[in-house]
Amino acid sequence: MIENVADGRRDDSGGVDWLLVDRLKAPPGEVARVLLEEARGVRVVTEDDALVEALVAGGGRVQRRGHDYEYAVADAPAEWARTPAPQGFRLSNDLDPHGLAASHERANPPGHPDHEGGLDHVEDLRSMIAGEVLGPYVPEASWQVEDAEGPCGAVIVVDRPGAARRGWVVEVFVDPRHQGRGLGRVLLQRAVAGTRAAGLPVLGLVVSDGNPARHAYDALGFRLVRSGTNVDIPLLS
Repeated sequence: MIENVADGRRDDSGGVDWLLVDRLKAPPGEVARVLLEEARGVRVVTEDDALVEALVAGGGRVQRRGHDYEYAVADAPAEWARTPAPQGFRLSNDLDPHGLAASHERANPPGHPDHEGGLDHVEDLRSMIAGEVLGPYVPEASWQVEDAEGPCGAVIVVDRPGAARRGWVVEVFVDPRHQGRGLGRVLLQRAVAGTRAAGLPVLGLVVSDGNPARHAYDALGFRLVRSGTNVDIPLLS
């Protein structure tokens, strides 16, 4: 039984069966053996590198290493709800997956920690806006930024279910042509303010290890909650 070898929490957000392993009660190899037998098809999240190594040796596949952040939105400055876009840009709540697709692809090129080869960027963005990824779409907290040529960045927030309701950033990006102009900061500040307006107490997100955007979350006051590696347990071991 899993509970005999590890303390953990299950979460089925967004159609993914997660198991967040908080504490090992047995050696990593023994925990891995039990998980490989009893958690087939589950995505395990753990901070224990030895457990990751044992799971991979048994057929598990590392999905990614990430860092979970949270922002208690009641602490956000009130003016974040009115943060303006820089000169030459404008903000909109009417997100356009077709218009955003090219910038989304350019923001995640080969070599980027979040690059996915062969991704249909229009469909990927559409599914997030339709509330098909991790939870219902939160329009108050979701924004796109546009220049004279059209959409060039966005933040997409959903109401993620779980033990406690929270807003969750499923995507935030800015076209590389416009990075360094503060657009990401504007989008995140508007997202925090919109999360509060929607009545959700916390805005959370996960950033992949090696993604330079992590510095922006630290600078804005997001709090690091945990770091861990996601390992997918195969259906058949």
